[in-house]
Amino acid sequence: MSERITTVNLHTHTRRCKHARGIPADYAKAAEEKGIRVLGMTDHTPFPDDRVIMIRMGITELNDYIREVREAQAAYPKLKILLGLECEYFPEFDDFYRMLREKKKMDYLIGSVHFYMYKGKPKGFWNGFVMDREALQSYADAYTQMLESGHFFFGAHPDLFRAAIDTWNEDCEETAERICETAARLKMPLEINVSGWLKQEQDANKHGYISAEKAIADGISCPRPYPLDEFWRVAARHGVQAVINSDAHDPEVLTKYMELGYDMAERNGVEIIYPFGK
Repeated sequence: MSERITTVNLHTHTRRCKHARGIPADYAKAAEEKGIRVLGMTDHTPFPDDRVIMIRMGITELNDYIREVREAQAAYPKLKILLGLECEYFPEFDDFYRMLREKKKMDYLIGSVHFYMYKGKPKGFWNGFVMDREALQSYADAYTQMLESGHFFFGAHPDLFRAAIDTWNEDCEETAERICETAARLKMPLEINVSGWLKQEQDANKHGYISAEKAIADGISCPRPYPLDEFWRVAARHGVQAVINSDAHDPEVLTKYMELGYDMAERNGVEIIYPFGK
């Protein structure tokens, strides 16, 4: 693994989101051990009305989260530890996102789309639903609106929709084109999120295999939900730049599969950037 692969990670989560483990100091310790020099703490943002509270901190925890990141910065002065949040975009909270950046002094906010509207109701991933053309168009609507909001530094896992399709098709291609055209026009980076390989490994583990490669060799269906070469070929055509992150929900996997993200960028001709240095 090359030095460039192990020096930057801008997408991590803490125990406060209720589906991760560790506090910022745990990630800082792991970062020092693994050679990371730029570490972004970006737990799921709370919202003023505590919506979707089951998978994020409550709004009353925000200051404690900030305190924990500041404490890690003080305890690990050799690391560049950045304060951020991963945010769903809701237009009614435009003032809230501005407050996070201006008053709470966030170094950056990540924009992501885990929910989109389908037939008038919010729809999420990981529930067995296979996206049709209408769902993919709605996802693209939500993602491009998030990019165009002006609040976010980069777009997280733009190819997340792969987790809810059977095969890549013309509708998927159109979705990728819309997202990448918008990112290129706005000069916003998108993220190659390597946690998809970890999810694939975990799926294989459920079938009693230690790796996805062994499961697939034995004929077990074990698709990688994302990132996706088909998407990043579209991104390369549009000249979209990429950041590569692990989206770690555990300090132990802070850098796991990062090298595969770099390989994906290289084989598809995608430019990798290091906006906070390396």
